[in-house]
Amino acid sequence: MTPPDAQQGRAREFFLYAGGVAVVLIALAVVFAVIRGGGGDDGGVSGTSTTANSAEASSGDGTQSGSASSTTAPKKVLPTDRVAYITADGKVMTGIGAAAPVQVADGAALGPAGQGSIAISPTGDVIAYVRNDGAVVSVPSEGGAVTVLGIDAWMPSVGSSSFLAWDPASRYLAYLAIGTQEMVVPRTGEQDAPSVEGSFRTPLPEGSLGAVIRIVDRDGMAINRLGDPSTRSMTGITYSTTDDLILIESEIPGKDQPYTLATASSSAEEVAGTVLSADDPSFSPDGNFILAVGPRPGGREILRISTETFSRVALASSESICHPSVSPDSTRIVYGAGKNCSKLMLVSSRGGKPLEITPPSRPGQTFATSRVSWTQDGHWIVYPDCRIRDDRPTCSGTVSFFDPDRSTLIKGIDAGTVTTVARPLIQDMTVHVAMQGPITYEGTFLVDTKSEAELTDVSKTASIVDVALKDGNRSLAIKVDVDTTRQFSSGTMTLVDPEAGINRTFLITGAASLIGMRVASMSGIWISNAEMPFTSGEFRISVVRGG
Repeated sequence: MTPPDAQQGRAREFFLYAGGVAVVLIALAVVFAVIRGGGGDDGGVSGTSTTANSAEASSGDGTQSGSASSTTAPKKVLPTDRVAYITADGKVMTGIGAAAPVQVADGAALGPAGQGSIAISPTGDVIAYVRNDGAVVSVPSEGGAVTVLGIDAWMPSVGSSSFLAWDPASRYLAYLAIGTQEMVVPRTGEQDAPSVEGSFRTPLPEGSLGAVIRIVDRDGMAINRLGDPSTRSMTGITYSTTDDLILIESEIPGKDQPYTLATASSSAEEVAGTVLSADDPSFSPDGNFILAVGPRPGGREILRISTETFSRVALASSESICHPSVSPDSTRIVYGAGKNCSKLMLVSSRGGKPLEITPPSRPGQTFATSRVSWTQDGHWIVYPDCRIRDDRPTCSGTVSFFDPDRSTLIKGIDAGTVTTVARPLIQDMTVHVAMQGPITYEGTFLVDTKSEAELTDVSKTASIVDVALKDGNRSLAIKVDVDTTRQFSSGTMTLVDPEAGINRTFLITGAASLIGMRVASMSGIWISNAEMPFTSGEFRISVVRGG
């Protein structure tokens, strides 16, 4: 077992937000923003429903559930919630589940494999896509006027499932944009030493400019730009479904040489590198882990990375692994595997034996070109008909909705691109208090919605965090002056817990830190002057999402 100090050290190396302690302090004040909304709509089903060959699917606890038998009628379960498509002629279509969709826009750009780039907002009310004139646009899911969000889409990457990404609150859209000379940061004579232990510098290219990341709001107003196009060309964006955190895939401009994964946020001043050499990253809907595909001898493996400790576990391995996707309840993972990723596999997010669930296939079928999506009911996986023809992948034909538990296949419309809405799996936020010294105490308080909103409203410079939590006859009130220009923060903590015999106010001063992405803490010294001489000890306040 890795010692906690070493584990936290690796976590700090991995998670390096720009701005250092400034962002850490802001993270303490809130940790992570929460999404509260968005139920799905139900709809009828059009298309052909068939029963696939017998298959078994892994349940959330790793057990197996058999396919429907001929003697027992399976419960009728239909796909639900928002689905969006791009057809071979550039039409943007949307509907509920496998029901017949309606056209809401046209002129979508298509990549070499016949796929476009499209993303549904987590609230389900807006669809963003890349137009064939290089514009990034959005359109209401129910139809309406198109809004131009940007006119500088990085067209070489059109067709990638990670070209566009919405933030968890559906406020911002991040996309791959053209890098220009004005964005280049002047270089000094020598490169700085690597900031992460175990990494190394590579010679920087001359003259080549790649893609950057632009972040805009729903009206197209610029929020941020990330990246220097002369040193790092962005190739993929993955936004957490619960937190303001972006994972970035990138490569050296002008070369097919990938960097390790990088991180950023909507307010970050620059991209921060990590030591993780992997691709195809995705977040679990509950935000508790990241999936990525990494190398292993003789093939590839799926890595589950804890967002609390950054510990890594290999869940499955194969000759090739493509586009792992987590179910809406965060219990199962579907992915492509085998030669050309021609097989569809399912594994529990806790590990266990992967199960093949490949539906009846056609010659050349591949799951390497397009990410397989889940419908929000958690029963159906959705994918386009992608095949390798003449050594080239092509996506066209009929979209499939496949229920691996019942081995049922529903045919949708003809479209080369399909995506579903991804919603966060909301978990409670709690504050944990631990005190040592002449006064000892340990307790946890649930953060209510009002207090959570107050915690999230912290500026980038200086703010007062003033929150009061109550749990029966216990209460906790924290008032801290958060100044991101200083290393330490100070304020007061009032703790009332009759069972523990505590009812007093403490002066506190300490430093904030992040352990993983889901835990922020402030630790330091408490002082009580309720009696003379005054007493003091150590404290730790942790703000945790989930767990």
